Order: sequence, then structure tokens, then C-alpha cells
Amino acid sequence: MPFFALTLDDDGQGEPKRIEFTADDPHRAFFILEKEKTGRKAILWQDEKRLGALQRTENGVRQIAG
Repeated sequence: MPFFALTLDDDGQGEPKRIEFTADDPHRAFFILEKEKTGRKAILWQDEKRLGALQRTENGVRQIAG
């Protein structure tokens, strides 16, 4: 099963952290971010490859940026 990680910076909304997980695909990252404050950005990694930035807006919309 592939290895993924989310990295979150010290952005004034929370402490920096790294959340590691295994899953069939990176979709699980969105559910993990539900536990973080709205608007907090995370970088999604698969092994050492950066897949993109994720964010959940105040409206509950999930955004992906390259």
C-alpha cells in the first residue's frame, strides 16, 4: 500500500506537524484535514514526491493546488 504524508506549517492556525498514513490512494488526506482548522493548508506527499497543496475553505470546499 502506498505511503503518504501531510505536512502543515506553523501558520498562525496551528503548530507545524507531519501526519503519515498508508492508503490505496491519496483521497484519505481530505478526511484527515477535516480534523484541522478551516483554511489550514497542507502539502501532500507520496513517498518523497510532492503531489500538491490541499486546503478546506470556510464553506467546506476542498481545494487542490499544484
